[in-house]
Amino acid sequence: MSVDGEAVNGMEKRYNFRIYPNQAQEAQIQKNFGCVRFVYNHFLSKRIEKYKAGERFYGYFDACKDLTALKKTPGYEWLCDADAHSLLKALKDLDNAYSDFFRRVEKGNVAPGFPKYRSKRDSRRSYTSKKAGTGTNIELGGNYIKLPKLGEVECRVSRQAEGRLLSATVMQAPSGKYYVSVLCTEVEPMPFPQTGSITGIQLGLNNLAVTSGGEKFENPRHREKAQKKIARLQRELTRKPSGSKNREKARVKLARAHERIVNQKNDAIHKMTTRLVREHDIICAREDSVTSLRSGKTPNPRMADPAWSEIRKQLEYKCRWYGKKYVPIDKTHPSTKLCSNCGYRYESVRGHRSDWTCKQCGTKHDKAVNAAVNILNYGTGG
Repeated sequence: MSVDGEAVNGMEKRYNFRIYPNQAQEAQIQKNFGCVRFVYNHFLSKRIEKYKAGERFYGYFDACKDLTALKKTPGYEWLCDADAHSLLKALKDLDNAYSDFFRRVEKGNVAPGFPKYRSKRDSRRSYTSKKAGTGTNIELGGNYIKLPKLGEVECRVSRQAEGRLLSATVMQAPSGKYYVSVLCTEVEPMPFPQTGSITGIQLGLNNLAVTSGGEKFENPRHREKAQKKIARLQRELTRKPSGSKNREKARVKLARAHERIVNQKNDAIHKMTTRLVREHDIICAREDSVTSLRSGKTPNPRMADPAWSEIRKQLEYKCRWYGKKYVPIDKTHPSTKLCSNCGYRYESVRGHRSDWTCKQCGTKHDKAVNAAVNILNYGTGG
């Protein structure tokens, strides 16, 4: 089980649980996936046709009216078998995709990204159901969750969801496993005790993070360690005939291996960020990007492991959850080039592996710790 989400006007939390649908429920879930995909693609085509015909505006509410009429059209009655809200959510997603596209066009983006059709071969599938006010169409029990069109589905509820339930998103991972993501609002915040400690964070490749106090969180390198196994499973997949049952079995094995790596990495990041937020009142971190470290045309696969954006995202929302403060530092700040003792700035320290000595004051620095100290000083005005 994982907990994720962002605080909006108080607290909103999202809880992810694994579900175990029976054969009939699984068939209904697949039907919902298909109906949601069809509605999205159908109305994307309709928007394109109307735009070419000179009708400049065809919005969400127009699509809702046409969807109601489409359900009554002979040959499309099967749309009524799907959860009604999931179809409306597909229309809303399409409307948001269009709005984002035109927003990027206005900004002058070179590749604004026009909305694309959804494929039934997508490895990840999902649909969202909304709780009907104070109704009981969605309920979370001790070992089950009640969902529209599915009834009570066996669910591994490892912790009780807090607050008022808003919606539930049913997902299928590439490995074939089913999950439900429950969104709750009005969750009462439970801040961590104040410690009076502040810290700067330097993210890196050898270590997930290094603090200004010298603590280092080692990068487990799960993807690197599993590379031989992944390569073997990929070879086995390519040797299986296309469309065969053995190929599908090989695909699932490979997907589960990738899923295990992602779960291990997320677990390590969650434990690290929770500990940092618990132990420090103010956390400063630089908004680095992996692309800024890439040199040459060949990408380094190790750069996919740290997941810096995920670390920063977790630090930010957990600080809001638990009453701490997150201070983002602009990526242009030369934290690695400054001597934290005297402030002397070097043109570059790329030649130094892990430590270097300041030529002006003679102080020997650990490269990552020195950068973390500079981030802390800049973030706190020190």
